[in-house]
Amino acid sequence: MIRPRVPGDLAACVSVLRAVHEGDGYPANWPDDPEGWLTPAGMIQAWVATDGDEITGHVVLRGADPALPEADGLVARLFVAAHARGSVANAGGSAVHAGGPPTYAGGSAVHAGGPNTTAGGSAPHVGGSAVHAGGSGAATEAGGSGGRVRQGAAAGLMAAVEREAARRGLRLGLDVTDSRLRAMAFYERAGWRRVASTRMDWPDTDGRPALLHYYLR
Repeated sequence: MIRPRVPGDLAACVSVLRAVHEGDGYPANWPDDPEGWLTPAGMIQAWVATDGDEITGHVVLRGADPALPEADGLVARLFVAAHARGSVANAGGSAVHAGGPPTYAGGSAVHAGGPNTTAGGSAPHVGGSAVHAGGSGAATEAGGSGGRVRQGAAAGLMAAVEREAARRGLRLGLDVTDSRLRAMAFYERAGWRRVASTRMDWPDTDGRPALLHYYLR
């Protein structure tokens, strides 16, 4: 299920983020204040994915960033626990595992002066109804015969952001580091278009200056 994040969710979100950081290198650099990092400046709303009482994923919709002036809102702080990443099901109903959807967007590292710098941030709006991933929160993948469907927490979280952005009339953007190859493939299959790339002054997971790619929906 996907629902709006509430303040009491933050500790559990940090625990999931820690596991993703240790297993996948996201974010590239662990933040000094992870709860603050999950509440970036300009945050409009945040959502969590849940499985029963367990939080399994997280995403933020934040306001415009000068680094991507074409976008009115950004997908950020998107991550999903490894065990909650979906498979791809074809029209016949059989599932094909694709290594888990690469669900990392926004805030690829903690740094000063870049597009993902956090500085407090407004409290999240907690209105709206919860949705179930894999139901209305599922998204059809581009390409492939029979209309394959992407299922899992990532699809539901992205759908929640897209619905809220559409309600507000916002054009969405996101950023992702060059080391997140599966993430870039995931977004491009879903219709995101790369529009710019910038070399940053903070290190990616391999220690080299990060190359940040910007996408528009």
